[in-house]
Amino acid sequence: MARTIVIKLLGQWIAFNALVNKVHMLCKPKQSFQLMDLENDYYLVKFQDEYYHSKVLKQ
Repeated sequence: MARTIVIKLLGQWIAFNALVNKVHMLCKPKQSFQLMDLENDYYLVKFQDEYYHSKVLKQ
């Protein structure tokens, strides 16, 4: 199963590193994740563990 989430930022712009910190704060993953800047305020988050993928979707 895919463990990827597409994020669309709404409203105020946020720096890439601030977004990484926000994802860390929300799910506190024990394994690393990848965050990729697409374009037009879209980001792709890839988790290594299904648990954290589900945890973020439920918040």
